Amino acid sequence: MLTKLGKYQIKSELGSGAMGVVYKAEDPRLGRPVALKTMSANVAGNPELLKRFYREAQSAGQLRHPNIVTIYDIDEADGIPFIAMEFLEGEDVDKIISARKDLTVVKKLDIVIQACKGLHHAHQHGIVHRDVKPANIFLLTDGLVKIVDFGIARIGATSMTRTGMVLGTVMYMSPEQIRGQAVDPRSDIFSIGIILYEILTYQSPFPGRDVPGILFKILNEPPASITEVVPNCPPELEKIILRALEKDREQRYQTA
Repeated sequence: MLTKLGKYQIKSELGSGAMGVVYKAEDPRLGRPVALKTMSANVAGNPELLKRFYREAQSAGQLRHPNIVTIYDIDEADGIPFIAMEFLEGEDVDKIISARKDLTVVKKLDIVIQACKGLHHAHQHGIVHRDVKPANIFLLTDGLVKIVDFGIARIGATSMTRTGMVLGTVMYMSPEQIRGQAVDPRSDIFSIGIILYEILTYQSPFPGRDVPGILFKILNEPPASITEVVPNCPPELEKIILRALEKDREQRYQTA
């Protein structure tokens, strides 16, 4: 494991994926902990992925909001591009859903409301996240929620994505993303609608055995009835979820 990257002293590895490794590190000049998101050498050699990596810092770095992770720095050291960002202590919503944590409905709604506030701020600044999913919503130990990973965000009308290329995670894609169409804030609203359904029921609104089956349901079928899973779900809350999950984005909420 690396022990130093640029000016940062690496303390431990937090996780890894196809894009690279995330480390917990310390900024020795300020004495504060940071998370370093690095790009693996084989990915760094791909110009398109490298642009996407730097775009994460550019997108999130423009934003200042309590519910969005703060980007401190972007740099390259020893041939490794990296982003230094706020270190978060807590767990992501994906872990909460997977563990079926015993949270109150009020707490679950608070998590989603905070995420919506962060998304709304990003949307007001012309940034669409494009990859809203439970793993990208982080619940801190003090109850604050942070949205992370704007790695495939789109800034305004300037798209760096090839026409028809599908990005994001399949289970949380909007119909227009699946079709490879242009996305806007309402695509993020569809994704947050799925998360709201999942965190309330610990089930998917569009269950399927494989990717084609899930995509077909998102495009063509209504979400599974939430009242069959949560019989005491207030009708008003079910209406909110159903509107967020409208196939036609014109029928969805227009702002987060």
